[in-house]
Order: sequence, then structure tokens, then C-alpha cells
Amino acid sequence: MKNLIYIAIALIIFTTACTESYDVELDSSYIRLVVQGSISNELKAHQVSLTKSADYFSNRLANRVTGATVTISDGENTFNLTEISDGLYETDTIIGEIGKTYTLTIDSEGKTYTSSCYLNYCAPIDSINFGYYDWSEYYETNDTMLYILLNALEPETPGDFYLWNVYKNGVLESDTLHEVYFSDDIFVNGNYMYDVMVQLVEDVSIGDTITLEMQAITEEYYNYITQIMTETIWNMGPLDGPPANPTGNISNGAMGFFLAYSVENITSIVPEENEWILLEWY
Repeated sequence: MKNLIYIAIALIIFTTACTESYDVELDSSYIRLVVQGSISNELKAHQVSLTKSADYFSNRLANRVTGATVTISDGENTFNLTEISDGLYETDTIIGEIGKTYTLTIDSEGKTYTSSCYLNYCAPIDSINFGYYDWSEYYETNDTMLYILLNALEPETPGDFYLWNVYKNGVLESDTLHEVYFSDDIFVNGNYMYDVMVQLVEDVSIGDTITLEMQAITEEYYNYITQIMTETIWNMGPLDGPPANPTGNISNGAMGFFLAYSVENITSIVPEENEWILLEWY
């Protein structure tokens, strides 16, 4: 019993003693190019954003990189991008082809940066349903959060990676990375996915128009966004390791990622509540 008392006292002293402020002074890092861009199998103008990196505690907007020469090539055709605003470059209306490798080339301030990415196949979506959890035991009214349940056949080829966005009445709901769902196919490879939960949408009303967007991404990009989440939302605070920049796929010391992906969309109207699927806790 005495040992327990001593341990409790030690814990109290330890937790209350660690209140002294500690100012961290970090050296400035050298400035690097930061790239964020993509091309997909959608017929549209595809964009590449160029900025410069900043110090860890910098609270200013990133400087935009203007005047660069930016191209995307599929090995046969080269598409020149036009700077439509400071640091934002755009193709004409084009469509990426599944099965091709796309190479981004950037010439900026006397340096050349490249990145290549393969455009994967995305399986079609058969349908979606809407699921919910019953919170009546804990709250007077049920939450208006619905979960998007996917029905689709996952290809037999192993090593597929996916990302899901959701739109409500034409507005992107998953507009930050922590609201995006992404996964590999390790548990579903080659199987039919029946009502697999892949997204959620809040503040839903009957009659709302919901669009699910499924992207077939590369393993590199899956690992890249996993690193970002590990350094941000999934960070364990004082118990976590030192922060590090995520590893992208841009050459010559630049940061960021250039992604080629295919996409499938499906749209459905939120039905009456008796058609929602009651989900169970496991």
C-alpha cells in the first residue's frame, strides 16, 4: 500500500513539475520548390501549383513561384501549361489515358525538376447506400451524419490503392486531407465489396444530392498522404518522434507530389430514413 502511495506522489510531482516554458529556436532551412499537381482521366484542364517552402514556425502564406516553364508528357504528346495566376499552371482541356505514364517537367530559376506517375485503372462503382448509427440511447435526437456504403467489384490484381471524396449538393465536403478516406486493397483484393464504408457526410437532409468520387491512386501517393497525416492529425504529441517532411516524387530536392489517377463517380439522392441501413458496433 505504501508503494502505491509513493508512486502516486511521484506521478503528481512529475506532472506538475513539467510546466516550465521552453522556447525552441530553429535554424532557417534552405528554400525549396514545393509542387502539387495532378492529371486524371477526366476531360478538363489539369493544374500544377508551385510555391516555395518556409521555416517551421513561419505564419505567412507560401511565396508563389511565377515565370516557370511547365509541361506534362505521356511519352508521345507534350502538353504545355499556362500560368493562369501567380504560381498556378494549367493545361488546355485534355484527358489522361489509363495505362500511360505521365512525366511532369518544371524549369524554374535555372533548375529543372521532373516527376513521373503511372495512371492506374479504377473499377466502376455499382451503387452506394446510406448507413447510420443509432445514438438514441445516448442522445435525445439522432445525429444527422450518414455513412456512404460502397458496392463494387475490386480487381484481382493486388496492390491497388484508393481515395474517396464526397460532395453534397455539388459542394465538396472532404475539402481537407483529414476528411478524405483512403485505403489499400489488402482485405478486399479480388472480392466484391458489399456496403463497405468509404466516406461520411454531415448535416444531411432527405433529398440531398450526394456524389461519391473514387480515385485509383498509386502506392507512392498513398504513402505520401499517410506521412502527412502521421505528422499532423495522427500526431501523438509529446510521445511522437521528431517531425519530418513527407517524401514526395519530385526530383532535384523539391518537395510535393505529382499524381496521375483515374476516377469513378456515382450520384444518389438521400432517401427516406426507412431506407437507411442501421450499422452495428463491433
